[in-house]
Amino acid sequence: AFEKADEYRNPVMLIGDGLIGQMMEPVDFSAAPKPHPTDKSSWAATGAKGRKPHLIKTLYLDPEGSEILNQKLAAKYVEMKKKEVRFEKYNLEKNRELIIVAFGTTARVCKTAIDQLKTQGIEVGLFRPISLFPFPIEPIRSLAKKAAIKKILTIEMNTGQMLEDVELAVLGNKPVSFYGRQGGNVPSPEEIIEQCKKHMKH
Repeated sequence: AFEKADEYRNPVMLIGDGLIGQMMEPVDFSAAPKPHPTDKSSWAATGAKGRKPHLIKTLYLDPEGSEILNQKLAAKYVEMKKKEVRFEKYNLEKNRELIIVAFGTTARVCKTAIDQLKTQGIEVGLFRPISLFPFPIEPIRSLAKKAAIKKILTIEMNTGQMLEDVELAVLGNKPVSFYGRQGGNVPSPEEIIEQCKKHMKH
């Protein structure tokens, strides 16, 4: 029942891509936090032998009950936005003229490009969203409001899947540009370096 809705763990959607989904690399889970066992006795559909059946549904036809559920879920989403936003900053110890926003495999390539640009005396920062929901709107918006930051460049392995999210977060405070590859093509560090230099000239 919806009375139990606030007891369920907040679901977080993480940003990844197809290449990461097929990647085979060693993973060490020894340091991963161990989740607390969940008490499922009041709702799990594990067979009703020896007890009354559990009624599990998402449709509430009673307007009053449905409104209560909606209010509980809305409050839960607000709490998630406060506690569950996940992101990474790279080479952003100081304000940079150009900020790249990228996720997944593309972000890994962007780090290589940023390190190579650094050897040329060019400093570019990377903001990597980790959670898709809740999306890190406020951290991106705070960066966009800084006077030293002139442009934001989103780099993706698609036609702009995240572009609108970044534009909504920036709210017109800075120009947002896009560079993408499709069909499984991965942008190379050289391509990203070229794009960074191009956007820093204008």
